[in-house]
Amino acid sequence: MPHDATRTVHREFSPSPETVGEARVFVRDTLRDWGVRRSADEAILLTSELVTNAVVHAGTTLELTVRLVDDDLEIVVADRVPQRALPKAGPLRVTLSPGADVHRGGLGLALAATVADAWGVSYSRNDKAVWFRLAVDERTGEDARTPLTPPSTAVSRSRAGQPEPWARLEALLSARLSLSELLEQIVEHVRVVLGGDAAYIALIAADNTEWEMAAAVGLSSGPWRPFRSRTEETFPSTTPEPRPVINDDLMIARAHRGVLAAAGMRSLVTAPLSVDGRITGLIGVASRRVRHFGQGAARRLQEGADRLALTVERARLAQVEVDRRASLSFLAEANDLLSGTLDEQMTAALAAQLSTSRLGHWCVVHTTDELGVDRLAFAMHRHENVTDVLRDLVGALMPAERREPGPLWPIGEVVAAGLGDALSLELARGPGISLPLTAHGRTLGRITIGRGVGEDFPKEDVDLAADLAQRVSSAMENARLYSAQTSMSEALQRSLLPAREKQPAIPGVDYAVFYQPAGERTVVGGDFYDLFATDGRWCFAIGDVCGTGPEAAAVTGLARHTLRALAREGFSPAHIMHRLNLAILEESLTTRFLTMLYGEMAPIDGPDAGRGMRLRLVSAGHPLPLRLDRRGEVTTLATSQPLLGAFEDVEFFTETVEVAPGDVVLAVTDGVTERRNGDDMLGDEGLEKIFSGCSGLTAQAVISRIDRELEEFAPGGHTDDTAMLVLRFT
Repeated sequence: MPHDATRTVHREFSPSPETVGEARVFVRDTLRDWGVRRSADEAILLTSELVTNAVVHAGTTLELTVRLVDDDLEIVVADRVPQRALPKAGPLRVTLSPGADVHRGGLGLALAATVADAWGVSYSRNDKAVWFRLAVDERTGEDARTPLTPPSTAVSRSRAGQPEPWARLEALLSARLSLSELLEQIVEHVRVVLGGDAAYIALIAADNTEWEMAAAVGLSSGPWRPFRSRTEETFPSTTPEPRPVINDDLMIARAHRGVLAAAGMRSLVTAPLSVDGRITGLIGVASRRVRHFGQGAARRLQEGADRLALTVERARLAQVEVDRRASLSFLAEANDLLSGTLDEQMTAALAAQLSTSRLGHWCVVHTTDELGVDRLAFAMHRHENVTDVLRDLVGALMPAERREPGPLWPIGEVVAAGLGDALSLELARGPGISLPLTAHGRTLGRITIGRGVGEDFPKEDVDLAADLAQRVSSAMENARLYSAQTSMSEALQRSLLPAREKQPAIPGVDYAVFYQPAGERTVVGGDFYDLFATDGRWCFAIGDVCGTGPEAAAVTGLARHTLRALAREGFSPAHIMHRLNLAILEESLTTRFLTMLYGEMAPIDGPDAGRGMRLRLVSAGHPLPLRLDRRGEVTTLATSQPLLGAFEDVEFFTETVEVAPGDVVLAVTDGVTERRNGDDMLGDEGLEKIFSGCSGLTAQAVISRIDRELEEFAPGGHTDDTAMLVLRFT
């Protein structure tokens, strides 16, 4: 009957004649509750004899311990007289039969030597314990399990044909287990073989400066978590020599602050794991009894350590490779996410989310402006209800730079800041690091990562956090450069377009303008418009420079200022286009052509005064303006002439058109007519169809209708700069 868990019960008895019977009942009931049938009679028999010896020869309070480890039963009878020697066991043959008298005095140790798989005596300063072990499963063939092995102070005997103690270990080493699974199986098996109460394996970290308690059994009541330590108290004999070491009393060794003594362990035997002459780890077995281990146990442990050292090291190296690949994958994912945003606040949020998912329980990102002022950009804790507490803490006390893991705030400062609540103190006590975010020698901020109290923060994770900080720094610098470039481009774009508050009021004309650049906000668009008044005339222009960016902005600025200067001098539209063409060519702005519609509006004089306006136009390579009359008919208003900036010997002429009240004039750039949906293009006919449905609308309503129709024709198809000018004559 296999058992997968360790079970233990204890009970104290007074030295009275009734003690033997009570002990028998206690063992019988316990084994019945555990479902143990095989060897139950032998266990009750041996318990009776050992308890009888304790009552007769010791006469003190005694403790009876029943323990089931896997498929082996261990029973210990301890009294309080360690100095009194036991009667010497002699050879004896005993035949067990129903009704046999099991209370004959003086046969206890002889019975143990005959019936038990292993038995022995363990002495301490305050007590003496006699124990025996029995197999409670069927042990045959390859499925036979290893018997529990007594300490060196005990006399042991194995049944004929039993496998040697490390046979099961060989099977574990040949199985394909992960490092954690392998170590968990090893420590449990080693503990059983040496008859200890606890066992652990500590591995030396890659930098050879720390020990990692990688697996343990019997040292914690809850789930075991690996941790690292530099302290001698954690691992007695932490500088392992190439031989086993016995520690008879951990209290004398001043290890009371370590996890071993905290778990009630009193004695310890350790053996180094050695590969090619290099110490790679330490395996230890501990007992709650003082001087529980002798030289025999030490030799046996070293034998097991020599067998498993190479396999453990190979598994550790394989795990290191897995962790390395996981770290590279994490950094690659972080790089993709961080490079996908050019917003500083979003960069800080992503950095915090990445850190809390892999490196710590919480993360805080501060940014530093050009004046050196720090500002909290983002704070995040795995538990949302703690985030506000964290934000208050870092808002009151910014953590100092810290590259080695440790508490980030002195408790006194936290309390003095009025943050003495339990959550704030817990955040302050946990280990953390605070790394600067720098790029090209300039400080951009700081990223702080913390873990819970008692959590380990190994060097590998610190190095990974440093790599992440470099990527966050690069992303933050790019975000700042993008923001600066955007601000500069938007300022330049605004300077090339007329300010709305300075646009003139034109009597008898309701007008509206629309402009939308297609590129990134960091790129100055090539389309522009202008509208200004001069000497009783109102001038308007809409143009499109070939390309975008600073060179296109230079052409736009030249065109806008040349138009305004020449118009105020009273030159005709044709002469203005001629002078502008020469100016563009003289500036050597090669391959930067310009299409433009320029016009002037003035009231009609004479008998027809008040009945419309007269327009004087030149369309230099630009899409022709459209007129929508009261009847809903759409016509073009001008003739196409050469574009600007291409040739010197070109002539322009002025066209004059009269418009009546109720007419609407529309001028657009090719971003409207060349709007595409797949292979379909809106074109001039598509625009005329949309414009024909705008009768009776205000100028702004016409703009809104066309913009909506463009989006319906090609959703998200905004790939070119777009400008529109609508003049509605009233």
